[in-house]
Amino acid sequence: MSVSQRSMRSQKDYEIRKVIRTLQGGTVAIRAAGVEYLPKEPGETPEAYKRRLNRSFLTNYFQRTVANLASKPFSMPVGIKSERYPELAAEYLVDVDGRGTSATTLAHACTADAVAMGSTFLAGDCAVNGGRPYLYLLPGENILAARKNEDDKLIHIRILETAVVQDGQWGEKEVKRVRVFDRVGDVVTWSLYDGETDAPIVLDQPFALKEIPVTPIHAAEAIAADQLQASPPLLDLAYMNVQHYQESSDQSNILRIARVPVLFASGVSDDAVITIGSEYAIKGEAGADLKYVEHTGNAIGAGRDSLKDLEAKMESYGLGLLENSGVAQTATGHALRAGETNNRIAMLALSVGNALEVGLGWIAYFNKIAEPDFQVHVDTEYGISSTSEDLTALANARTMGDLSREDFLLEMKRRGTLRNEFSVSDNEDRLSTELA
Repeated sequence: MSVSQRSMRSQKDYEIRKVIRTLQGGTVAIRAAGVEYLPKEPGETPEAYKRRLNRSFLTNYFQRTVANLASKPFSMPVGIKSERYPELAAEYLVDVDGRGTSATTLAHACTADAVAMGSTFLAGDCAVNGGRPYLYLLPGENILAARKNEDDKLIHIRILETAVVQDGQWGEKEVKRVRVFDRVGDVVTWSLYDGETDAPIVLDQPFALKEIPVTPIHAAEAIAADQLQASPPLLDLAYMNVQHYQESSDQSNILRIARVPVLFASGVSDDAVITIGSEYAIKGEAGADLKYVEHTGNAIGAGRDSLKDLEAKMESYGLGLLENSGVAQTATGHALRAGETNNRIAMLALSVGNALEVGLGWIAYFNKIAEPDFQVHVDTEYGISSTSEDLTALANARTMGDLSREDFLLEMKRRGTLRNEFSVSDNEDRLSTELA
């Protein structure tokens, strides 16, 4: 087995996500796949199939759903706090990879990849000659193999890296490399290989951290011990989207055919010349018949109804990831639980925040910071309700003494009724001054 070859587990994960990768490539990718996603009909000539393929297009419900779900936790920017190292926290908040990528942008990218693929990974590194430590998104697709110990810690990982480099004075070419991390105890080493030839470039170099700088982000509550990646939560939606692509192609094709009536002639000699046009007349024998035959349209209507049903199903498919568990029994309980973090997207957002804290711990180690106290906040209250009924319920709870003034004000702030910079403690100070 070569260093650039996928392990059996990685290969299986890669194949499962093939349809997702195709949908992510849009119409161009699904057309390039040809008969794999748009089967060729029996008796259809290659020329006719090519025309039908080029008329077919993908309405990408899958990507739309991923984008909508992944954007939910980022209506508010990610926050990074540190009591001991506020300057470092502020620096990495706006530039987490040394290329101007903010922590919010990286967190959003991680969330989107996890929603689409089931799992993604946050990785960190630092230039060999020192330099600035950085964090980056590592798609699960790029992991060729990985092994964990009995404590579920990575002890080996092979990562495929690609880059476009200059080739001669004007040209460019893509190069592939395989980066390998190994851990024995608290000692981590890394090696680099040519991704095409497997030739070693750098071997067994000591790494500054005591762990392999890769941490997972799963869009599932738990995965099996022998798994590296969780199952894609929207895989069924991906297959439904392919079905929609096929049915849409069929519908477009039958409409093209049905729009052109067929001229039917009977009782006309085989050698008769039939010319169609307002300046011509057609002469036939007694009993001859000449007429246009048109499609009744029944199948077209049925096909349209089928597409509409499928579209409605796809539109609502991702809502399950936003549903909170449990039932609020009272109006006050409903108001207090609005936006609570017990749906899968909110849980994923918390996982992204935890992964960023782990990554900032690596950066602290690179910077020789002994006791890092970085805290990452990702918004999970995107589904919060501020209806008049909820506000009334909160006000009643406060009036009846079931809710403290501080909690009432915090709930009002959480709903956007009070400004973001509102401070309960400052408000208390001003109230005490007014009452004095």
